[in-house]
Amino acid sequence: MKVKNQKCIRRLSYKSLWATRKRNVIAIFAIALTTLLFTSLFTILMSLNESYETYNFRQVGGYSDGTFKELSEEQVEKIAAHPGIREAGERITCGFNTTGVFGKVPAEVSYMDKNCTKWSYATPTTGREPEKSNEIAMDTVALKLLGVTPELGAKVTIEYQAGDKTNGGFQETDTFILSGYWEYDDLMPVHYINVSKDYVKSMEEKWVASGEKAFRTDLNVMLPSKLNIEQQMQKIDTDLGYDWNTRDQENSARIGVNWGLTASQLNAGMDPELLAAIAAFLLLVIFTGYLIIYNIFQISVTGDIRFYGLLKTIGTTPRQLKRMIRQQAFLLCVVGIPAGLLLGYGIGAWLTPIVLKGTTVVGTHVTISSSPVIFAGSAIFAVITVFLSCTKPGKMAAKVSPVEATKYTECVSVKKKRRSSHGAKVYQMAFANLGRNKKKTVLVVISLALSVTLLNVLCSFVGGFDTEKYISQRTCADFIVSSTDYFRYNDADEYISEETIAEIQENTSETVSGSGYMTDMSTMVWMDTEQYKKMAVPYLGEEELEEKVKYYEKRGSEIKTPTILEGLDEALFEKVTVLDGELDPLFDENTHAIAIRVHTDDYGNVENIERYPKIGDTLTMVYQNMYWIDTRTGKPADSATTPEEYMEIREEEPREVDYTVCALVKVPYAMTFRYSGLGYDTILPAERMKEDCGAELIRKFYLFDTPDMEAENAAERYLAELTAGDTSVLMYESKASIRSEFEQFQKMFFLLGGVLCAIIGLVGILNFFNAIMTGILARKREFAVLQSVGMTNRQLKQMLVQEGLFYTAGSVVVAFLLSLVCGPLSGDMMEKMFWFCTYHFTILPVIAMLPVFAVLGCLIPAVLYQAGSRQSIVERLREAE
Repeated sequence: MKVKNQKCIRRLSYKSLWATRKRNVIAIFAIALTTLLFTSLFTILMSLNESYETYNFRQVGGYSDGTFKELSEEQVEKIAAHPGIREAGERITCGFNTTGVFGKVPAEVSYMDKNCTKWSYATPTTGREPEKSNEIAMDTVALKLLGVTPELGAKVTIEYQAGDKTNGGFQETDTFILSGYWEYDDLMPVHYINVSKDYVKSMEEKWVASGEKAFRTDLNVMLPSKLNIEQQMQKIDTDLGYDWNTRDQENSARIGVNWGLTASQLNAGMDPELLAAIAAFLLLVIFTGYLIIYNIFQISVTGDIRFYGLLKTIGTTPRQLKRMIRQQAFLLCVVGIPAGLLLGYGIGAWLTPIVLKGTTVVGTHVTISSSPVIFAGSAIFAVITVFLSCTKPGKMAAKVSPVEATKYTECVSVKKKRRSSHGAKVYQMAFANLGRNKKKTVLVVISLALSVTLLNVLCSFVGGFDTEKYISQRTCADFIVSSTDYFRYNDADEYISEETIAEIQENTSETVSGSGYMTDMSTMVWMDTEQYKKMAVPYLGEEELEEKVKYYEKRGSEIKTPTILEGLDEALFEKVTVLDGELDPLFDENTHAIAIRVHTDDYGNVENIERYPKIGDTLTMVYQNMYWIDTRTGKPADSATTPEEYMEIREEEPREVDYTVCALVKVPYAMTFRYSGLGYDTILPAERMKEDCGAELIRKFYLFDTPDMEAENAAERYLAELTAGDTSVLMYESKASIRSEFEQFQKMFFLLGGVLCAIIGLVGILNFFNAIMTGILARKREFAVLQSVGMTNRQLKQMLVQEGLFYTAGSVVVAFLLSLVCGPLSGDMMEKMFWFCTYHFTILPVIAMLPVFAVLGCLIPAVLYQAGSRQSIVERLREAE
């Protein structure tokens, strides 16, 4: 038989909740603290993510999800109209300037529509976007470099290389009227110089008249979801019949995913270790909240156990009692969760700039996330945690019988009594009290131990940040100096001159020093076709690979493919790591030996060693000089002045040299050209390379080490001064800047982890506080009886203090054991996730927390006892009745 008693149960829940207002304040505080824990952590993590994304976007030059590249007008219209596109922004580039005042940061002349302008951080803050063919908009730094005062209507003259590629095209000089400008962001990779669509179309006519194809359009897009962006873009191409693996074909529509998006990076690098780490973190956060609220509801049910027993005597069912407790939990959530959300967001927003202060991970722009996910996620997590936490207390209230309820004490199990002729000792009573409710004792010990274990793991992790490993991966010398072209991967006739190197040597103290060289000749190598396919298959689609193979000259089973050949000064070979073979044959005048540079991952492991030739194999290198002539005169052409229709390429007779592979080597990335080809990357001594190719070499960079820190600091100051100024064509990398960057990265992790440890530590302290307070409240009559038979206030207080010390001592022991287990496991996981991490086991944080725990173990019980002992023994005995 069903009875409509929901209203009665709700009224009973509300009234009983109202009758225990003071105790409910603690419950609301616990729920608010749990919600605060979730909200502050989610706010910090999402703000860190958004700040990191914004930092990346500014480096990329925009925050669109991806780009469809080099499209025709018809393709632009079709892709923009596809239902898989949420928004689209069009950009047509008509020229570049990478020299002169734009030598350090290049300028791009292009038309952008409103969406593309907004997504590229190029919306004028003063004025408007160009509309007429003689209007222009750019950033304030670009105007300063051109010597123009940022004023609307000012005349701006720019020189640039017209065309849709950085190489080729013709020089163009035009004067415009400034229609808008904005502040420049130092992280932006280029100076955007925006012109009108009419101007771009007029330049396109000149470009086509010179024999080139029409300008191609890049379409930046926003998609419905940030997940699986590459797959979404590929589906759009497939739906429209386009191919993302080819270029310069009618149906070619290449795609590019914005690498600044965290979601795209996670999709590319999501491995089991990372998934396990994220899952473990979320479980830890939920468990932490559970520890807070479970204890509070346990106190609440314990205090009301007699009340629930009386309700059962008048017919209340176990199901109704559970519903009462859930309804009380819901009412407490209505008050506690909103307060926790507001306080948590405020604390998270306050802590985020502190955590990120001075770090180079996100630069100077800290973004505080206000995503609805923070509030919705935190509220859902809090509600789940609350209802999980009240499940067991609800079962306890439902199971207890009316008779048991009237006699209920905190003791869970009763052992056979033993007589003692020595009397009870205070410490024995304190230790025995811990066993009265073993589950509560375990929860308190775990909650205290958890924060210490986490702190220990954090210190081991951050302490394992190997600065030298990080620096050795990023650079191989104290200083590397070259032109902006080298660091931007641009071709140039000269990167760094001998005069500049002589000046650097004169003003710095050096030990090891040297340069890397290239030749302006074409370098090719005869390579087995199948071997080439193995090298190229990770980077090319099957159809594109077959097209490439058809294009190359063939000789039997071999094809002649481009190769990257680098010459090194002899002193730099000490920075090369030999994996197989030896380097001595490279310097033997009687042999022609060559070394093959292998590719490695972040951990230094060789990728696909089987794709490289064996030691002793013969490699035939082809040196071929190519040059342009002016067909009108038959003489070498000047690309700056000779019209393109009169330029014709000529080839000299190629020189073939047979080399014996003497070594497979690892060359530090910073000491290479910083890019690779699809074939072999090869290494020769500079003198041998010059002799074999029969031409002068082009110096790519100059690097050197210093003898001590004083000399390093002096060189840092000198090079900073040498390369200062927007018009300087020189740039440099140094260990000092990389070291500083890494230290800031390390500091960010430590602060973020410290905040997490502090919050979880606060949870542990609150549970400890609750456990002691529960013990005092539940044993109020017991304490009165003990005092009535002669136990002094001092002894009772001493017993409670010793209980607290047993709690904290147990927590330290458990933290030590957990650290022994979790430390190596987390260390192994972190080493797999972070290549620069080297795990070192330590228990120093556990030892350092001993005095803190000792103080807590003494102070909290003493203070709580003092607050609860104001009533007389008789009053407490009467109240207990």
